[in-house]
Amino acid sequence: AVPAAPCCCPYAQYADSMRLLNTAVVLAALLVGSAATDDVVVETVNRRIHLKNTWARVTDSITAKNNAKSDLQEYILCYPEDLGSRIAVIKVLIAKERQDVAALDQAPQGAPAGTKCSRVTFKSPVAAGKTVAFDAIATITGVFKPNPAKISQSEQQYVEYHDNLYLLSPYTVTSQSTTVILPTSDVKSYTLDQATHSGSKVTFGKYSTQKPWSVKDLKVHFRHDKPFKRVNSLVREIEVSHWGNIYVEEAYEIQNAGAQHTGKFSRLNFAYSPGGKTNSFPGVKAKLPGPAHSLYYKDLIGNISSSDTIHTATQTSIDLRLRYPLMGGWKTDFTLGYSLPLEGFLYRRPKGKLRLMMDFSTSFDDVWVERLTTRIVLPEGAQHIKCTLPFQGVQQSWDKKFTYLDTVGRPVLVLQMDNVVPEHNKMFAIDYSFTFGAMMREPLLLISVFACFFALASVYSRLDFTITKDERWAEERAKEKALGILQKLATLWDGEADLLDQIVSLAHSISNAGSAEAAQNSRLNLESNVKNLDAQAKVLLRQLEDVSAKTAAAARDHADKSKSLQQRAAKLLSDKADLIKKGVAAHEASSKVTATTKQLQGAIRDWAVVGDRMTRG
Repeated sequence: AVPAAPCCCPYAQYADSMRLLNTAVVLAALLVGSAATDDVVVETVNRRIHLKNTWARVTDSITAKNNAKSDLQEYILCYPEDLGSRIAVIKVLIAKERQDVAALDQAPQGAPAGTKCSRVTFKSPVAAGKTVAFDAIATITGVFKPNPAKISQSEQQYVEYHDNLYLLSPYTVTSQSTTVILPTSDVKSYTLDQATHSGSKVTFGKYSTQKPWSVKDLKVHFRHDKPFKRVNSLVREIEVSHWGNIYVEEAYEIQNAGAQHTGKFSRLNFAYSPGGKTNSFPGVKAKLPGPAHSLYYKDLIGNISSSDTIHTATQTSIDLRLRYPLMGGWKTDFTLGYSLPLEGFLYRRPKGKLRLMMDFSTSFDDVWVERLTTRIVLPEGAQHIKCTLPFQGVQQSWDKKFTYLDTVGRPVLVLQMDNVVPEHNKMFAIDYSFTFGAMMREPLLLISVFACFFALASVYSRLDFTITKDERWAEERAKEKALGILQKLATLWDGEADLLDQIVSLAHSISNAGSAEAAQNSRLNLESNVKNLDAQAKVLLRQLEDVSAKTAAAARDHADKSKSLQQRAAKLLSDKADLIKKGVAAHEASSKVTATTKQLQGAIRDWAVVGDRMTRG
């Protein structure tokens, strides 16, 4: 143990001893590994290097024999530094069954500098004296070197591919051959060592026994007829809303990683010169899930001029066309967004769990991604979050995002990975729990905010924030109270005016002695209603006198005019009834009281208008 005293000498001695121990352990491991490699002999190797795409796919078909006295459980698989550092996917198959592969921190003893190795663990150990046949398949990006590095618009693109001529292996290899499959038959040069060129293939070997770690450069210089679409950076944000949608937004920076364009760009030559288009691409095409909707894209510099979308039951294709094609070395950035329904992507699991299933990588064709960042934004209140990925090498971290009505923030799972190819675009799963109460948090919060707002507004309207109360303030308060009383009086006066109009209408409706008698009875009921309104008005007038005597006097004078109008209406009805009882015809009786009727109706209207004006101050 490190002593507690501040003396440094004992600690230094302890550190030196630990370094010596670690060195001894490493050396012992290397010696054991060296001994183990002597127990394995690679009998045949058939290497197939596919270079038709913008990345390389190296398939090594290996037959190895176990010369040890015990079962063989592991095999060391190695690649040169330039290739090993750019491997995106590596898999080992025995009769289509995938074996376990793990990267080694350090290559076995005797390996060339920078060699990258992996340990293959067989699911079924190889018995002593037996052989095992397997395929090692590696997808490698960024291995093409443009030569020339710069070309004009009309020139063809040529690239170089470099590899080890032999299988880079810690084991002795008895027999091997290599076939390089090219995108075109136009080959400028290749390594001349038992090599033959036929069409779009260059074959090397067969080579006889090679010692472990045999090294010789393999070089092929050929024309590549595809543009190198490389996504320098892709940031995907997947936001889950339990109110019906999954929002996906992808921010791209895409570049043509082929031979750099030099000289001027001519749109005319581009349109009419097919040979000048091999090192450029006019757009990119994405294949989104079939239910994708609400698609949009954002392009700050305006290089994306148009788009085309095709919807099918299983797929939504969007073709983004560039205003200027991306020539070698050129790049552009844009954002693509769309929405997905919860159905088909969010599933219920036992014990109240939920599972989100999404694609890991980009939906664009023929691209590889240098740096992929995927942000999964879960609803606020999500708990017990667990991520299940179909492969290793993904860095995980946590973040928070605040959006509308969030209080503590939404949990964000951040996944980061370098050197991503289409083989990585598999479904991954996010399991989490999310209760109904957590889902209702934001609506309840919104309701509470509005309720508090209206409550505060109600309280505020009833508070008096006057600092001093002088005569002017008292006058304003008295005026406000008087106006309130006058508004109530106006309502009563409007009711009286309606009743007076009804009495006038009764007089007009008299046509015979029977209707005259009925009209008199109805008049008595209407006058009774008018008296009730007058009684209510008197109460309000007394209240008004306590507030403003001047206003009350004017209101009382206006109320007294109502009595005169009542008398005139009663007299009109009586006169019409008397004429009918004397045997005067109905139309003749009506014509005799017409002038009186019009005058009375005008007086009622004028009285109602004056009452309404009083309420307006």
